[in-house]
Amino acid sequence: MAITAPTVPGLKPGASIEHRSWLVGPGSPYAVSEFLAARNWSWVVDPRGSLHAASPDTRVYLGYAPDDPNADTWTVAVTGTARHPGWKATFDREAPVELVLDLLAALYERPTR
Repeated sequence: MAITAPTVPGLKPGASIEHRSWLVGPGSPYAVSEFLAARNWSWVVDPRGSLHAASPDTRVYLGYAPDDPNADTWTVAVTGTARHPGWKATFDREAPVELVLDLLAALYERPTR
């Protein structure tokens, strides 16, 4: 029985594999506040230190609860309409802040379907 090494599609035998840097760790939440301020979102910080923000049209909600053990660290929610239900995405404290920013940017840049 012969055993062969796995191959990577598109990679020639003996060629090096490109090194990638993957986003790991939570990053700095201050990048999100810069995004919100630049796009005129309104926000409040509650007595527990959690941030609650709304897009200018109030259709998108962002919640950041870094110290609440009973809540997801990040929540992005979009309100629904009579024809389409709303939805939400949640992220734990280890999710890269860039992931949250990319989702917010996509919603901001594409406000309609």
